[in-house]
Amino acid sequence: MFGEGNKNLRQDGEPTNTPNIVTSPIIANAPGEKAPGSSSTKLVYQHDDSLREYTTKIVSVEPISSLAEPDRALVKNASDNDHVVETEETIFYVQGGGQLTDTGSMTADGSGDGSFEVLAARKCSDGRVLHFGRFSGSAFTPGQAVKQIIDGEKRDLYSRIHDAGHIVGLAVRQVAEEAPELNLAEGKAQHWPGAAHVEFGGHIDGKYKEAIQKKVDGMLEKDLPVKVHWWTEKELREKCVYVAPEMTAPDGELLRAVDIVGAGAYPCGGTHVASTKLCGKITVRKISRKSGVSRVSYEAK
Repeated sequence: MFGEGNKNLRQDGEPTNTPNIVTSPIIANAPGEKAPGSSSTKLVYQHDDSLREYTTKIVSVEPISSLAEPDRALVKNASDNDHVVETEETIFYVQGGGQLTDTGSMTADGSGDGSFEVLAARKCSDGRVLHFGRFSGSAFTPGQAVKQIIDGEKRDLYSRIHDAGHIVGLAVRQVAEEAPELNLAEGKAQHWPGAAHVEFGGHIDGKYKEAIQKKVDGMLEKDLPVKVHWWTEKELREKCVYVAPEMTAPDGELLRAVDIVGAGAYPCGGTHVASTKLCGKITVRKISRKSGVSRVSYEAK
């Protein structure tokens, strides 16, 4: 069985008092609209995460040294020669919600010889979505058209691991529904290669590992469709297996959700595969417990 959940945590996110791309940009009025709190960038991938190339225009270019210290620290090992680039739109997933950032490149489209290696896309303290990286050749200028190219292999991997996390979370819920002694609350998750896990408030004994694995295998065998929806807050609370109490949307605005059709839906701003089999083999590695929280670690290969 499940309680209300830890109000400070999302199933597929970071602590809710930590700014991240899932807590606000899963809200939008229509496809392609600007992310709330962002000065300009439209998150194209939230409406079409199949795109691997996309042409857009430069809004601003500035050295990373011009950023406030907390924002410079968003990317490790950055040098004073590195830059941040803001664009009108982006197909680069902005790190947050337990999912790692996309990487790739931007190249001048048409005129100019500049190229920019994108090491990370992050949302900064002022609300802007910035691409961190370094130039080769001439730097871009505002208004210039550029082609964005993401690392497709990495995107596919992160999407598989992300949806595998939803599948494992749903499997835990299914086991809990059949085991009244399990009193669990939704927790946070991390969908990183080699360190993927979902967490729940409450005690999950190791004896449930096999049962959770069987539920996971069942969802893979059925090859359930994975669909993205934009729902009102009322629809979200009716259709999702869990919605944090503090997640709200002003009238007329929509919230983004991912639905493992036939198994359950969650609020989610991440990227996804088309069906459960595309996650590959999902293995429940172990169940660990600490300070009242149970962590179910998994891998997707």
